[in-house]
Amino acid sequence: MNDVRQNKAEVIPFMQEGSFFYKKGIEAYQNKKVDRSLHYIKKAIQLEPEEPVFLCQMAIVLSEEGDYEASNQWLNKIKNDVDPYMSECYFFLANNQAHTGEFQEAKENVETYLEMDPSGDFQEDAESLLLLLESELGSSNKKEDRDDPFYLKAALLLHENKLEEAEEEVRKLIASEPESWDFYALLAETLWKQGKQKKGRQILQDLLLKENPPLSAYCQYTAFLVRTESEQAAEWADMLKQVHPLNSWERYLAGRALYTAREYEAAYQLLKDAVPPDYPVYVHQLAVTASRSGRFERAVQLWNRLARLQPEYRETALELAARAEKSLVPEEQDRDWMLKR
Repeated sequence: MNDVRQNKAEVIPFMQEGSFFYKKGIEAYQNKKVDRSLHYIKKAIQLEPEEPVFLCQMAIVLSEEGDYEASNQWLNKIKNDVDPYMSECYFFLANNQAHTGEFQEAKENVETYLEMDPSGDFQEDAESLLLLLESELGSSNKKEDRDDPFYLKAALLLHENKLEEAEEEVRKLIASEPESWDFYALLAETLWKQGKQKKGRQILQDLLLKENPPLSAYCQYTAFLVRTESEQAAEWADMLKQVHPLNSWERYLAGRALYTAREYEAAYQLLKDAVPPDYPVYVHQLAVTASRSGRFERAVQLWNRLARLQPEYRETALELAARAEKSLVPEEQDRDWMLKR
């Protein structure tokens, strides 16, 4: 009996150490149990709030989940309050800022990392990131929102399920830029969603026969096969899962196609750093995907952001957030992808 009591006494202090919960958090994250991982790492931080490794790991997990704002808060806490000489923190902060379009701030932080630790673990990645940022900042002819595919009138009409109007807009785009193959893929979507499946399929198949087929055609064709319940759908979805586009719009198209194929984890990984963080319909779509991939805490954050961004969607967003807090996914896959009041 005394030995048992002695063993218990030895275990209890160990259980109170932050490192115990930190290790459990790492294990949970490696097993893709993100919410549990965050729970354990938070407990580790509660026990040892000045341990920069714990804070940094919290930031890394949040960043991997696409919650760059929360990740940056932890990184800034390290930089400003806990350990300003932790060089990795500047690299991770630069990565987050690059994803959110804060290119100048990202450049300053990655330069700081390279100055502090010129031969550090992330040296090559940091130098590559710096080149990309310099290229982005050096471009004097940045596209305006109206030229960004995320904000094309045709794309936004598709989000509203106004298919005939979307088709009309795409045809105008094709008339002005007849060799922009992405517009043809968009046209195919407007057609097959109107029930004109033969015409939509033919356009996509013609695109796929080109010497350098656009990725948009692969994405649209995968979604088309899923919607028409083709036996080839799974094969095309598996192929799309092997693609890792650099372009945000192409990541979005691939992620959306995989969502349609019910490959929610792969879809979330593509969408999380592709969609504009301040445009309601895309925030909603990321929230739906987060929910369906089991990231309910992230889904709640996104729907709460949507409620702040667009008051007219506030009631819908808060209802969806309340469901996510109970670990309930939206009711219908396709219908709930659409943002409706």
